[in-house]
Amino acid sequence: MNKSMLRTVAVVSALSITGCASTSVPVATTAASEASAEAATSAAATEAAESSSSLTDGTYTAKAKGMDGDITAEVVVKDGKIAEINYTEQDETAGVGDKGIKLMADSIIEHQSLAVDAISGATISSSAVRMLVSDAIEQAGGDVSEWKNREVSVEVKDETLDCDVVVVGAGIAGLAAAQKASREGADVIVVEKLAFGGGTSIFSSGSFIAADTAEGVPELVEKWVKRNKITERNPLDMDKINTACAVSPDVLELLTAANVDYKLNDEGTMVPAASEQAKKNAENIHLATAQVKVKGGQALVNQLEDDLVENGVPIYFNTKATKLITDAENHVTGVVCESKTGTKTINAKAVVLACGDYAWNDELTAELAPDALHNFTSTAVSNTGDGINMAVEVGAVKSAFGESMSGCFAPDPYDMPVVGQPNNSYPFECLLLDNKGSRPVSEALGVHDQMIYFINEGEADYGWVVMDQEIADKFLKLDEYLERTSEGSVIQAYKEDSIEALAKDMNLDSATVQATVDQYNKLCEAGEDTDHGKDAQYLSAIDAGPFYAVKEYDLTRGNYGGIETNLAGEVTDKDGNAIPGLYAAGIISSAGFFGDYYPGREALGVGAYMGFISGENAAKYAAQ
Repeated sequence: MNKSMLRTVAVVSALSITGCASTSVPVATTAASEASAEAATSAAATEAAESSSSLTDGTYTAKAKGMDGDITAEVVVKDGKIAEINYTEQDETAGVGDKGIKLMADSIIEHQSLAVDAISGATISSSAVRMLVSDAIEQAGGDVSEWKNREVSVEVKDETLDCDVVVVGAGIAGLAAAQKASREGADVIVVEKLAFGGGTSIFSSGSFIAADTAEGVPELVEKWVKRNKITERNPLDMDKINTACAVSPDVLELLTAANVDYKLNDEGTMVPAASEQAKKNAENIHLATAQVKVKGGQALVNQLEDDLVENGVPIYFNTKATKLITDAENHVTGVVCESKTGTKTINAKAVVLACGDYAWNDELTAELAPDALHNFTSTAVSNTGDGINMAVEVGAVKSAFGESMSGCFAPDPYDMPVVGQPNNSYPFECLLLDNKGSRPVSEALGVHDQMIYFINEGEADYGWVVMDQEIADKFLKLDEYLERTSEGSVIQAYKEDSIEALAKDMNLDSATVQATVDQYNKLCEAGEDTDHGKDAQYLSAIDAGPFYAVKEYDLTRGNYGGIETNLAGEVTDKDGNAIPGLYAAGIISSAGFFGDYYPGREALGVGAYMGFISGENAAKYAAQ
């Protein structure tokens, strides 16, 4: 079974990228365009209302299950039409699901139809809105099937835009590039494939190691290197790391200027403050032992977005870049984009590709990071390697090494709320085995430090949690996982009276597993983990049946590597020469930054630092 078949659900939303939202409109609109849109909306609503019997006026309460829990809304019917959809309770993911349900409501109201497209990147949340509005229509005496078949017309009009710098992608790298290029005086346009910005950054903690003074940069570089596993297979590129870290103080100044709420903690990590919705999300995440971490990635990217719009930089959502424009000398002079409202040809003096990784592209993954081909991933559903393919078409070269970025362990790889947590959801008293039945590391370590021990060739990366009844009582959703295992789910959870029988369920050598359990029990009896240093409070012998085992999949954060760039962020060809007018930043061009394994708290740094550098140099190139 290949990766695309395995990963049938995305992080907080869903798979449909082509099923875009209604229109592809920049965030900032003129009064004239708003008046035009209002007139079109009114006309469409009137026509739909006249096409069938109207609804009974009133306010109807309806509920449906979203991505992260129930969504409750009051649907207001006025003059026989749906006039308002007001959410009274929802816990959809900050910056994604919560935006998706608002956009979906706006679209239904505009077109007076349930046949509107799901919001790209938030189709589960969109489906919930469709279901609860269907309920409200029934309550109001309407015909749901008729509403589902109402034609939704969208005006298609190709257009040509001109600017100095166009940035493809609105994750942390693209937003940093747009911020810096704009502040350098460039006329900037941002295009984003999904209905909202942020990419994978929006699901993250938002944190990365940083320095706020030039004097602190050498320490930052040293810290960066120490965090990585350095091997001959994939050595660090010290020139790139030194160049990126050198702009860290400038990037922090840029965040401050853009009104990003953050702090640089005592460990030298930039930590953005979380939004109220993110705090609400965290309240509903449960971990057996570790403390839930409230994530600030959504607030970070949305604050950068808001500042760009306030300063006149348009962001076109639901707009997929498909082809770079070049002149006779192969200088990149713009990009062609597709949306439901037509083709956008954007002529620019420089293009910055900040399209994220390629984990949702099996062909590229098999070529660049074959070890990651079978993994489940929590990267943004838009990360299909579009930027890599466009760049290669104009002469860019792919990096020789790629690897998946470690995530967290998850029994159900489609249960995403724990993504971005620094620790796993299982009880730390358990025993964690690799695919040979050995215990390679402490169960209480952070996720990035653990995952290097659980890389499996030719199959998904995973480990096994082994417990007796006392520990199993603390394992969340265990009964559910046991039941779903019996139904043939990808989930694998087992209960047996002996370790030998449990080992057979895990397809492991029973003697090896028994020896590992015996050794662990000796450590527990001694009260000291001399093998891996787990805190004594989490040492609990596995000595009384029944015994349990649960397979824990590595839910990766994407694949790094991509295309080659130089220190200025310019995309380079097979001879190492810059392709004029083409820049790239972030995970799309991340080879050399992470060594042989991703250590955490650096990916957003690569995005922010190289986005800053690419944006600055793209603006300077455009000004020539």
